[in-house]
Amino acid sequence: MTDEKEIAKYRKYGLVLYFILQIIRKTLKIKIIKNKNIDTEKENYVFAFWHNKLLGPTLCLGDIKKKAVLASPSKDGELISVPLEKLGFEMVRGSSDKNSTSSLISLMRHMKKGYSIGTPVDGPKGPIYEVKPGMIYLAQKGKKFIVPTGTAYEKKWIFEKAWDKFQFPKPFSKMVFLIGNPIEVPRDANIEEYCKKLMNELNRLDKEAEKYI
Repeated sequence: MTDEKEIAKYRKYGLVLYFILQIIRKTLKIKIIKNKNIDTEKENYVFAFWHNKLLGPTLCLGDIKKKAVLASPSKDGELISVPLEKLGFEMVRGSSDKNSTSSLISLMRHMKKGYSIGTPVDGPKGPIYEVKPGMIYLAQKGKKFIVPTGTAYEKKWIFEKAWDKFQFPKPFSKMVFLIGNPIEVPRDANIEEYCKKLMNELNRLDKEAEKYI
């Protein structure tokens, strides 16, 4: 099968995923815990979350008018891109690694145009719960705050064979999305230290979100 046919196949899967997500979304009881220090009407941000909690920000950051997501150019990236596009996200293809220069340049251009950026910071292939430096570096160079988020599901399916143990909420259950405090990354910041700081904050927010379930 050619690459074009393979991509077309996964985009069809993505369309099916979108409709499934829309159906389940209507059954969910979603609680969004906002942060008074975040004003998406006046400022744009770099939103951070774990790959297995991707559906949290996908469903709960929809009110941001200009938003872009970094997605893998892989087949998995194609699968998730269709629902994200239909939900109003601009897609930027690439890796969240600091060394993926073209991806960072594309994201920087979007930020300068007023887009808020979102990406799973341990994606696209892991290791799970390990923050890659790309988004920290982007926030630093773009002089934007990075905003950690947490997500919890009352009932969920866990895809055990996936590298990220992807989580998908079950119908008629509760979902909590929590927006944390913005983190400023100074020009002289140690990127590795901020990766650890962000990792700890993401894990804390996920546990905090669980308390609301």
